[in-house]
Amino acid sequence: MEVYHPTKLPFEIKLLNEIGDLLRNAENVIIISHKSPDGDAIGANLALKHALEQWDVKVVSACADPPPEYAFVLPGSYEYVNDFDLNNFDLAIAVDCGAHYLMKFHETKPELMAGKIPLINIDHHPSNDQFGTHNLVHDTAAATSFILYHYLRYLGFHITHEIATCLLMGLYYDTGSFMHSNTSRDVLETAADLLNKGADFKKIVKPMFQTTPVNQLKLWGRVMTRARLTSKKAIVSAVTEQDLIECDAKPDDLSGVIDLLNSVPESKFSILLSETEHGAIKGSLRTQDDQIDLSKLAALFGGGGHKKAAGFTMPGRLRQETHWKITND
Repeated sequence: MEVYHPTKLPFEIKLLNEIGDLLRNAENVIIISHKSPDGDAIGANLALKHALEQWDVKVVSACADPPPEYAFVLPGSYEYVNDFDLNNFDLAIAVDCGAHYLMKFHETKPELMAGKIPLINIDHHPSNDQFGTHNLVHDTAAATSFILYHYLRYLGFHITHEIATCLLMGLYYDTGSFMHSNTSRDVLETAADLLNKGADFKKIVKPMFQTTPVNQLKLWGRVMTRARLTSKKAIVSAVTEQDLIECDAKPDDLSGVIDLLNSVPESKFSILLSETEHGAIKGSLRTQDDQIDLSKLAALFGGGGHKKAAGFTMPGRLRQETHWKITND
């Protein structure tokens, strides 16, 4: 068997081996993605699921919300559950959850956080609150899928084309199709090896960035029409629940539009506010400015994320206001 040295993982070997022992000795595992999951949350989850099945472990993937439509190209995506009985499992794993509350299951299953069974926390967000009994958190990694790629190789798993495809989706999504500043040499080398191992790149790219139905275009049009550059050099736009209804669109249809807002050269950062059907406001933030830390801004509203990409969710509704001023000009 290939001996792989995890030079890309800044963890003590003791921790890597302790988590490896938990995985080897587990019989029934629940893997949890964060609510409103994205490509990395789904890709990392399913990659780990397929890997553990090589050890004859019974695995269930769970999320409080369904996977986005583009992720249904991944093997196992249709098997996600939105509820489970913790008594049926001897190990829980949270992937890509930047804080414990992003699992959402901590509300309905408090025993998950009480140490009833081990909870492995695998993540790459600086906002992570180290909520697991074992924490594999690398807060400068481009994606959770990047961490998993190197850890699965360390544990000796065979990276099948299914696993490679899942991991590549995570990398591709969290690097903004390899255009964000987190696209490092290590990321590109990892992506290249995943392609060598059979990752289906075309299957990933087409539903994520090359398929845009008319209703999504209409919704993006409203975002662009409302975009404004503030005096603080922020590009701000908003989408209401009524917009979603009138455009026959879903919240997932907003995926990617924040990156277009962020392309305005004179702006320092961009903010997209959108209403959810549950009476809340979701904020997405992006920047290309190395001097701005959006994770700190998102934290003010109970959110988190990365320095250049962050978000938050808070109760409320959006209300548009128009201001008029009389001048002698």
